[in-house]
Amino acid sequence: MTDARTAAFIEARRNRDVIGFDYAPATLEEGFAISAAMLRALNEKVGGWKVGYAPDGSAVASPMYASGFLKSGETWQSKADRPMIPEIEIAVRLAQDLPKRSKAYVREDIENAASEYLIGIEIIERRIPMQNIPFPMNLADDLGNVGYVTGPGTTNFRALDLPNLMCTFHMAGELVTQRRGGHPKGDPLLPLIDWANQQRDDVGGLRAGQIVTLGSLTPLVIMPGPGLVEANIEGLGDITLKVA
Repeated sequence: MTDARTAAFIEARRNRDVIGFDYAPATLEEGFAISAAMLRALNEKVGGWKVGYAPDGSAVASPMYASGFLKSGETWQSKADRPMIPEIEIAVRLAQDLPKRSKAYVREDIENAASEYLIGIEIIERRIPMQNIPFPMNLADDLGNVGYVTGPGTTNFRALDLPNLMCTFHMAGELVTQRRGGHPKGDPLLPLIDWANQQRDDVGGLRAGQIVTLGSLTPLVIMPGPGLVEANIEGLGDITLKVA
């Protein structure tokens, strides 16, 4: 039987609603469990992963639903009462599984398992309050992820100076940022390496064919309304998203 807290998250995800702090889980383990239960209850499949870190420094990841993937140039239907946050990110497309194992993964292992690195736009639409969120609640909410746009990429990713790529981001015709780097960890691949070594999900792990997005290169901004999101990452290419 699904408990009331998990049921509230499931309904919020299904109906694009917001739930309050009363439903906040207390631990990371509870956050992971709610996320997994939500995916199963909605009959979704894992199309990829959003990796990051908890406040204690431990690696975390949330599943990105296969149904939420779009291609560059396609349209996202926003919800009038819900802030939509686009983030420009580098992602890895896996060609091989990265199962849990006792031997630590290193950078070369991740590179050998990848088929390409690509530019992506993560679409964030929270089902929880925007401010002062207990992190386990953010994790239960799949770290805000609701969709992901895939753009072009490269198979020659080892030649990229990954921490220092130029990223240009326009939103509704206005320049948001143009800078080199910008990833919170410096090296965008570190969150994936760390998660591969600390995996604790219950929905199948890192699998071939999935997209793993590595974290935002751009500041947190809210899309002001309908319009175009445009971005470029050096060495990867251009990407757009129409927001209706």
